[in-house]
Amino acid sequence: MNTENFQKSTAYLDGALMSLCGDKVIIISFGVKQERFYVSSNGEVNRCGEQGPVTGNESDFERYRMTFLEALMDGGSLIVRQIGSGELTLPEALGGGVVPVDFLCAAKVGPKGVRPMRAEELKKVYQKGADGAVEYHDFPSKEQVKIAMIKLIETE
Repeated sequence: MNTENFQKSTAYLDGALMSLCGDKVIIISFGVKQERFYVSSNGEVNRCGEQGPVTGNESDFERYRMTFLEALMDGGSLIVRQIGSGELTLPEALGGGVVPVDFLCAAKVGPKGVRPMRAEELKKVYQKGADGAVEYHDFPSKEQVKIAMIKLIETE
């Protein structure tokens, strides 16, 4: 893997995460390893435990980047879970109320870069791994990321 490919892949991932609203849990898998990171809506990166972010330090961001680099070199995947991005209104027969819904999207990563997955692909491979109320979404395309970044710049 060359440096230019890593930079392009990193920029694409960063842009995709910025274009997705709210707090996110990122699961990066490669080989037999799996790392979880919590990315807040303002872009702060922390390690992620079972109950959410684990207070860390600057090295959490470096660990996140190194994990992504290893996944790019070895081949792997990443799953993004947007926390409470939607809601589901329950029918009165089930007691009514509103349940928060997380959005899931994913991408395959490898020496050739990041390949966004469609919602249908993710649903097939991640049926039993999604706890709670979730909706499957397409991972943002490079074109969607470009548009989101232009809009972000225009609003600032």
